[in-house]
Amino acid sequence: MNTIREQIISAVMSKLAIIRTANGFNTDIGSNPLRVRAKLDPDEFPASVVWPKLEEAGRQYGSGVHEMPLQVEGQMLHGLENPSVVSEMMLGDLIEAMAGIVWTQAFTGGGTYEVEVGDTVTGHISGAAGFVQAVAVASGTWAAGDVVGTLTLRRVTGRFQAENLDVGANLNVATIAGMPTGQGPIATTLGGLAEGLEFAGGGIDEYPEGGDQATGVVTKWNVKYRTLNGDPYHQ
Repeated sequence: MNTIREQIISAVMSKLAIIRTANGFNTDIGSNPLRVRAKLDPDEFPASVVWPKLEEAGRQYGSGVHEMPLQVEGQMLHGLENPSVVSEMMLGDLIEAMAGIVWTQAFTGGGTYEVEVGDTVTGHISGAAGFVQAVAVASGTWAAGDVVGTLTLRRVTGRFQAENLDVGANLNVATIAGMPTGQGPIATTLGGLAEGLEFAGGGIDEYPEGGDQATGVVTKWNVKYRTLNGDPYHQ
């Protein structure tokens, strides 16, 4: 049986695995999530690395209250790219994967355009927008205009309403009944096991020197969670 702390660490590593260009991220550092690895072989890049740190704990109302620092890194070969540009892409990917809200929206068919991962859907009336992370079709087909399914969205801006969705010049690609349902990082990154996730900073301290092939970026997080007093396995 794993401790609550171990379950949280495992949940974070699972979440990092979504960082793929196929899912609309800038890098593929989620293709190889690792744990506590200081040196990587060239064939292990791109990768993300999780470092659980020394936590503080106290007691409150019969529970143990814990604050666990996590260091989450991204590492990849930068090739001919400027290491600063590469590090900023990894930093953005880590922040979005760890702390971004994931939205789900049921839809019914509109036109015959097939919504794909990487599209941005826009509410025809509201002007709200969301980046498509995934498309799940339950029935029907796009070609027939009777498809039924669910969109998974990131980077939602504005407030959708009951309306048609557009993708660029493709109008009425789907119809929705209202605002999508959002889940924050407590649920999607920490598996519902924690009470708080704080981004404590991130970036790169030392850029690669000439001849170095890899670039790394660091993010720091504080995870607040509870356990029963004297029992790290239950909450």
